[in-house]
Parts: sequence; structure tokens; C-alpha cells
Amino acid sequence: MAKLTTRKRHKLPTSKFGCPKTRSYPIDTSARVSSARAYYRRKNTQKCSGGKKRICNAAKKLGFLKGDNKASRAWKQWCRI
Repeated sequence: MAKLTTRKRHKLPTSKFGCPKTRSYPIDTSARVSSARAYYRRKNTQKCSGGKKRICNAAKKLGFLKGDNKASRAWKQWCRI
């Protein structure tokens, strides 16, 4: 995964974040979507309204929910699909 510098992070549109108001959890690449899910699931992390839904929608667009393997089943269970 390429390093997301401050400059690159500020250039991303707010639609490419799980939590757009705080610009938390970037979801512009498949690696970052996976990371966003891992961090969002932690107990003492910042959450936002609709964050989980945005992360799940990005995962769906990137094909994480396709197939019937262990990883896609975990995504489907977390997204409740």
C-alpha cells in the first residue's frame, strides 16, 4: 500500500473517506478499505454516523463481497448482507 501523505490525503474528496466530516478511514483503494474495516471494528476508535455503511459500499464496489470464500463471508457477515 502506498503511503498516504498529508498532501495526498487533503487532495482526496470527502466521498473517499469512511467518516467524511473528520476525514477518517480513507477508502480509495482495496488495501485502505481493508484497513478501514480493521480500525473501525476496534472498540475505542472514532465512529461516525454511516461510516460502516460507506466502508461496506466501498468493499462491494471493489469486489470484496463476491464469491463464497472465507474472506468474503467475513465481509458479508460484518456488512450484514
